[in-house]
Amino acid sequence: MKFKSGNEKKPLDRNAIVNLVRKWGDVNTEGLLSATCHYFAIPDIEGFIGYRVESGNAVVFGDPVCATKDKYELAKAFQQHCLDRAIGVVYIIASEEFANWAVINLHSVLIEFGEKFVLNPLSNPIDQVGPKAVLIRNRVKHALRDGVMVQEYTGGNPVIEMALQEVATSWQKQRQGPQVYLADFALFEDCVGKRWFYAEKGENIIGVVILSELKSTNGWLLNNILIANDAPHGISELLVISVLQALAKENCQSVTAGPVPVGQLGEIIGLGRFSEIMTRWIYQISKRVFHLGGRQAFWTKFHPTILPSYLLFPEKKPILFEH
Repeated sequence: MKFKSGNEKKPLDRNAIVNLVRKWGDVNTEGLLSATCHYFAIPDIEGFIGYRVESGNAVVFGDPVCATKDKYELAKAFQQHCLDRAIGVVYIIASEEFANWAVINLHSVLIEFGEKFVLNPLSNPIDQVGPKAVLIRNRVKHALRDGVMVQEYTGGNPVIEMALQEVATSWQKQRQGPQVYLADFALFEDCVGKRWFYAEKGENIIGVVILSELKSTNGWLLNNILIANDAPHGISELLVISVLQALAKENCQSVTAGPVPVGQLGEIIGLGRFSEIMTRWIYQISKRVFHLGGRQAFWTKFHPTILPSYLLFPEKKPILFEH
């Protein structure tokens, strides 16, 4: 485990890191728990900044992992830490609140590049009206007619765990072309604060969805929907609806998914006109090369609240435009 401290502070062990991620994390959860992640902390603040070093830059996964009131002090300390070591800083999937602060206080270039989706299980889209709700109902009915059932896995069964892992492995193998991942997901690591729901047809497990607890929103992160190659149509929708129905019984009101790249970049602050045009052009090319589309259309079917995600480049311009 790689841990850097602003001053003398006892390094956090793995359990402490996982507990802090569950307490303060958001859509950055998977990146923060990756084996490649480094951690920066300072005394008197409960939390840390999680990042990965790429091409001489500290690539930070989302906002600082701490209480909102402490984010800004921790971010300033990290900026100085990297400046002292001649390391650049890039924030990915930053929240709107933190991004707006960083533009002023860290002199950041800001690029709106993605969206996160917040679903309310107490307002299940399958019970709503409109063409999107009809589409979801039809796909769910199709899966149910094929004899698919969804259950929650509560642990203690190595046979089921092996089958779930096989689904994950086959899902990764069937992904074609260049892909972009924030982190390699692990089904049964860091199990505190995790839940698993799986789709089963007959004796075969054909899909799994992983939930990670988000205590700061009294909800859950739902990012990994893994489907076997030969699964019937509608399995993804059935898994999501089944999860929402289960959480509704627990009076949960928040399920988060994302971030998902937008069709075209949104707000850009801090770049000249030419650099902005080039940034938008390069994004469109990257979107095609790395197959960044598709998930946006999937999640908007569920009538979510949509919140923006940002890239931040403190104290500098994006690497592409440096000379």
